[in-house]
Amino acid sequence: MTKEVAVFRNIRYARAARFEQPEVLAWDGKHHTERGPICPQAPSRLEVVQGPLAPLEFNEHCQVLSVFTPGAPGTARTVSKRPVMVFIHGGGFVTGGGELPWHDGDKLTAEQDVVVVSVTYRLGAFGYLQFPSSTGPSFAMADQVAALHWIRTHISQLGGDPDNVTVFGQSAGGFSIVAMLAWGHGGTLFQRAILHSGAHGAARTRDEAERVSKMFLAELGQDPRAASVDDLVAAQSRLARTLNQLLVWAPVSPDTPLGSAVDTIAGWCKDDALPFVLLNNHVAATPGTQVRYAAETAEMNALFEGGSRSLVQELAAKGQRAFLFRFDWQSPDTGLGACHCIDLPFLLGSAQAWSAAPELGKARWADIEQLGTGMRRIWADFARGSTEGWHAGTVRHLP
Repeated sequence: MTKEVAVFRNIRYARAARFEQPEVLAWDGKHHTERGPICPQAPSRLEVVQGPLAPLEFNEHCQVLSVFTPGAPGTARTVSKRPVMVFIHGGGFVTGGGELPWHDGDKLTAEQDVVVVSVTYRLGAFGYLQFPSSTGPSFAMADQVAALHWIRTHISQLGGDPDNVTVFGQSAGGFSIVAMLAWGHGGTLFQRAILHSGAHGAARTRDEAERVSKMFLAELGQDPRAASVDDLVAAQSRLARTLNQLLVWAPVSPDTPLGSAVDTIAGWCKDDALPFVLLNNHVAATPGTQVRYAAETAEMNALFEGGSRSLVQELAAKGQRAFLFRFDWQSPDTGLGACHCIDLPFLLGSAQAWSAAPELGKARWADIEQLGTGMRRIWADFARGSTEGWHAGTVRHLP
């Protein structure tokens, strides 16, 4: 049953000075309608898949979230304790933002009577720089945890149940959830997790994180606390070209992983790795490239599949309910196949938000919506505690 949805945008959940841990803020109760800022960033290499970013403000003080909750705008929230679904965006830890139109949760809320929260956090050096002899988690992961603390305190005022929180994240967002599990936050700040193309983990040891940070500081050539935002972003880009690797920045892992067990769904897209293979080969996607680069794609795709399987097996061994999925849909005319990020339009965003996405090609939005309705129901059912249709050890093919 479709409901009216009230959207509370640009809620500041925390504040932090540059390269400092965040402080959770109390909610002032205000109803903002304009989108908040996202972290300063260079253009994404995956514009070839998703298209360009919407023109939002860049601001390093980007600890904001948006809430999508059932009910008419401006009306008082009912204390109905709906399931809460918190989206952690991807972008290789250097791009993206929860305030982007791609990540609007209004359809998921309207159709499934759940509260959806989209979180923005610090990226790149702003979120993952590790100074020598540092302690504690990466600033970006600390932002995400701060957002979850804010949700636990305030989401009941917005119709959500603080004791029934499901985090779902794509790519770097999924990796971030794995990092939060390692730091022991699962089971306390969230009870369930859904990981899209991000279960194999990308956390760095503290030594590894400090090594990358040392290289960045050498590239920057000045005090990072006093450097301009533009200089920091430019140094990130230069370092990325020098290292030429899939991920430059990533969350730091705890010295002794605590681990935590939550009910989990983890999965990958059938051709997840294809955009990265094409970028590595400096080839544009055209019909036929999927077949031409099938072997290279399969080899890299093993990371996405293997990580999902390993995580699910680990959690199942702890007695948790844990399941696998593979996303198979593809537009017939793109040459991108069922690529990285292609599952997101079936859950979040609108036809307008995704209108410039090359991954969708000439696909009819009505077809995406029809399939997306089913996928949103499956995800929300899991957030409600149902595992109907899921079978341990079996890969569920979606949508």
